[in-house]
Parts: sequence; structure tokens; C-alpha cells
Amino acid sequence: MTSRLGQAWSEENGAGLHLSERILLTGGLGFIGSHVLQAYHAAGYHVAVLDDASRGDVGNRPAGVPFYHVDVHDLEAVRNVFLRERPSVVNHHAALVSVRESHLDAPRYWQVNAAGTANILRASIEAGVRKFILASSGGAVYGNALSLPVSEDHPLQPLSPYGESKVEAERLLTSLDGRLEVLILRYGNVYGPGQDPEGGNGVVAIFARDLLTGKAPVLYGEGAQLRDFVYVDDAVEANQIGLRAGVTGTYNIATSKGLRIRNVYDLIQESLGVQARPLLLPANEFEVRENVLDVSHALAGLGWAPRTSFEEGLEKTLAWVRKLVERRAVEGSGSAVSSPRLP
Repeated sequence: MTSRLGQAWSEENGAGLHLSERILLTGGLGFIGSHVLQAYHAAGYHVAVLDDASRGDVGNRPAGVPFYHVDVHDLEAVRNVFLRERPSVVNHHAALVSVRESHLDAPRYWQVNAAGTANILRASIEAGVRKFILASSGGAVYGNALSLPVSEDHPLQPLSPYGESKVEAERLLTSLDGRLEVLILRYGNVYGPGQDPEGGNGVVAIFARDLLTGKAPVLYGEGAQLRDFVYVDDAVEANQIGLRAGVTGTYNIATSKGLRIRNVYDLIQESLGVQARPLLLPANEFEVRENVLDVSHALAGLGWAPRTSFEEGLEKTLAWVRKLVERRAVEGSGSAVSSPRLP
């Protein structure tokens, strides 16, 4: 984590939540969630984690942070966590996040991302939660945009079961009619240290892993897709701002700058000093062709703007992936035997 997060963020910007209040963070073992957890904990908040531990690492949990090994689809187990923790704020990052995988198992994606959100929301209302922060996807909910960059009022027309499940999660929250404060963060393509390439998601980490291990990287549709990459620390800062009372609404969290996937691949090759011919496969019709998000609303409504250039974020991410690959090589496996730890 960078020095501007955690306690430093609170000192500079003012804590948005009294330290005696309690936060329940779902998905706090995952890539983005674990970074949010580290920052909340460093700022002195009481935060507990609810996670099914299927794709995260318990080792990313700071000492003393309560952890509940619970599937969001298990309503009674979820209710028991709320009864024990009595949170005033819920930050909901628990989700399945692969567009490709969602086409292979659409029912599971709906069960976790839509029905699971309904369970967390029901328990939140029953427990008198004051604020609900939802991690959504600016890369999936809009579909193929009518124009770029895409603003928050663009029609929601997802192409994948993943995108559909996120739209439903948002709908559940926006139908509450003011019963609690709701903040929806629509992320661009978040990347950074801690994103496990073995998870099958996150092209920066996957390309770096493949190039460092001699595996042929895959480019779909020759890498012509346009994406908006936002560094994980910048996404975390939006979650910090979201703790402030009265901060509500729906916001794109991205950079408003697009990069072609093939250009990202070339930059990674150059940075690593490794050249490899990629395996070219046909484009997937269920993937958005071009996605760049307008972040002007986040600047006006949250006072948030991305701070990290892609070049800076890429350097930090590649350094982390290199260490991960070296560690797994020492352990004698190129698979996910050793889960990644945050720096």
C-alpha cells in the first residue's frame, strides 16, 4: 500500500466515519477488497471481513481483524454475522468477476452477484445499517457504448451474465427509496499488486506472468479492445471517500483514458525486456469492444480523481508479479499453490 492511504488519508482528508463505528467488508480477501481492508484497518476503523475464501488469501487479513468464512448466498449465516458485528457501514465487494467464466456458469454468477447482494442488503436493513457501498463494473454494465467516454447516465445494456448480475445488484440498491445511504462505484479495469494471474482475470498480471514463465500470451481479436485501466490504490481512495456521511450516488471510478490491449501487451514486453509472439484467437462476441469511462461526475460529486499514471502503476504491478513468479518457482509450482500476499 502507498503512504497516502490508510492513516495518512484520514489525516489529510478527515475521517468520514467515527472510529467507534463498525464496517463489514464482504469480499475482503479478494484483490480489490484486500486493499480496501488494509486501508480501512490502517486508518483505525473497526472492520470485519465476510468472505467464502474461494479466491482470496486469508494471509492478506491484518492481525486481529475478525474473519467470517461465509458464502453470501447463505442468508442465515449472513444474518448471524450481522448480529455479531452490528455494522453501521457495509462495503460489498464479494462477487464473481470473470466475463468469460460467467458464460460458462451463468446461474452461479446470478446466485453470488445478484441473490448474494440481495441477502447482504436484507441483512443490512434488518440490522439498521446506515450506509451501503457497492463495488460494480463500469466495464460490463454499459455494454457497447453509444459514444466514449461513457457517463453514468448511459443506458445499461450488458453483454454478459456477469454484467447482467451487476446491473441487478445495482437495481436492488436503487430501489430502496432512501432507507439507507447508497454509494455505487463502477470500476474500470482495476490492476495492481495483489491481482493473482492464476485467477484468470486481469490482463496486466496475466501477460506479465506468461512472459516471465515462457508461456505464450493470448490476444483475443488481436488485442484491439479498448479499456480504461485504473490503479488499485486509486480505487481504494474512492472507498475511503465513500465513508463520509451523505456521500451517495453512482460514480465511474476510472481514468477517462483508453488503452488498446495490444498496446498494453507491448508496454509490458518492453518493461520486462521479454519478447514473445502471442497466440491470436478470435474476439469474443460477449466482450465489450471499447470502454472508456467519464470520471467528471466523480470529480464533482466525490472530489475524486485518479492520481496514478498507467506507467507508474504498471511498474509497481510488474515488480510484484516478478516476485510472485520467483516465489512460486522456488516452491516448485507455477500454479496457485502459494497465494499472493500484498506488499
